[in-house]
Amino acid sequence: MKKLMMLEFNELCPSLVKRFMDAGHLPNFKRLHDSSVIRTTDANANGEDLNPWVQWVDVHTGLDFKDHGLQHLNEAHKFDGKFTWDILSEKFGVKSWICGSMNGDYSDSFKGRFLPDPWAAEIRPNPPQQMDDYYNFICQGVQGHSGNSAEVSTGTFIRSLLKNGVSISTVMKLAHQMMKEKLLGKGSWERAMILDWIQFDVFKHYYKKESPQFSTFFSNSCAHYQHHYWRDFEPEVFGDDDYEPDTEKSQAILNAYKNTDAIAGKILDMIDDDTAVLFATALSQQPYTESERFYYHISGETEFRQQFNIPSTVTYTPVMATQFHLHCSSEAEAAEVEAQLTAYEMDSDEYFHVGNKTLFLVFRKDNNMLDVQCRVTKDARPDATFVDTRDGSTHKLYDHFYQMNDTKTGMHNPYGLYWFRHPQKSPELVEETCPPSQVHHDVINFFGAAA
Repeated sequence: MKKLMMLEFNELCPSLVKRFMDAGHLPNFKRLHDSSVIRTTDANANGEDLNPWVQWVDVHTGLDFKDHGLQHLNEAHKFDGKFTWDILSEKFGVKSWICGSMNGDYSDSFKGRFLPDPWAAEIRPNPPQQMDDYYNFICQGVQGHSGNSAEVSTGTFIRSLLKNGVSISTVMKLAHQMMKEKLLGKGSWERAMILDWIQFDVFKHYYKKESPQFSTFFSNSCAHYQHHYWRDFEPEVFGDDDYEPDTEKSQAILNAYKNTDAIAGKILDMIDDDTAVLFATALSQQPYTESERFYYHISGETEFRQQFNIPSTVTYTPVMATQFHLHCSSEAEAAEVEAQLTAYEMDSDEYFHVGNKTLFLVFRKDNNMLDVQCRVTKDARPDATFVDTRDGSTHKLYDHFYQMNDTKTGMHNPYGLYWFRHPQKSPELVEETCPPSQVHHDVINFFGAAA
């Protein structure tokens, strides 16, 4: 029985992987690299299409972004086609273990276990109830809300960790991290690496228990650190001689890569030589060297509702960074809320990198749901105000929003890594690029050849 394991390390950069491998920091990536067919993917996309929640759908459907039509997080449930694991189940009877793959869903014919990404508010883990408490707490940790809006206590979460195979040593790592944050008031940025180890333990537990033929393991920590800490890592790239790097965060990117390499090593050690390994990043990043970009978040849901007159029938769901969803009870209510939010403008266009003075970016995802985020991207003055254009009333920005700690220092790049260690193929470097969607077809062909 052939098996294929897919390592999905979001947005790792080819240049950094090579640099860190050459320096001896990534021994497990090195051994995988030297035994694989090496290719580079080219997303051939820009703007909103060059986002991971778009490009990973390419990887998992075999369709380019123009064909699958998913442009936002939490839209996988709207896809009317089949994901890779659905096709494997239907055509070849393959049992899968999908662990956190971004913007993915599963059909009724899917065979196996499915843990959604922590931004998927519309999709539940499969089988039902077995991983719900664990998933809901992970959602709280990543996005500040649970996967089904029901808060999960710390005690319930710890029990769910142990129930789903998380080791005592990893629980102790988590406890040490929480104590450091609470007692020393620092180090919260390291939490993403601890979450990776928790997710790995869960992945390993069910992989050993259920022996799936196809499996995926997704990690986002390196992408997160690159987006926010590249200036501290390589200040010289940004040309700012006056900038003083944060000595702690200057090693964040390297530490994240080393942490990911350690997890990759654990995964490689737990499989046999006949198991194929596919490593993909979908896209990558590069330094964001334009003028500094900031993020602003609403101060709180209750205050937001009061200030912007959001009806109680509207459900608020955080998504990622400054972004949140408003689920309205009807199309008419969605139109009304959209009109209310777009009526607010900042007192000046100096707070924006592009566009007009409108305070909110509002996108209608479907008839009843609004995708909303604050448009302010520059360092706003302490006395900055916004105006309700309907009645001329003014309001202080910092009474209703706060500036998030991290700035943008990494931006998306269309090139990604794609390594395939195939038991029947010799290592090779393929010069020609391929689209991310090629990964899907190679996985189907792998199992098709075995059928």
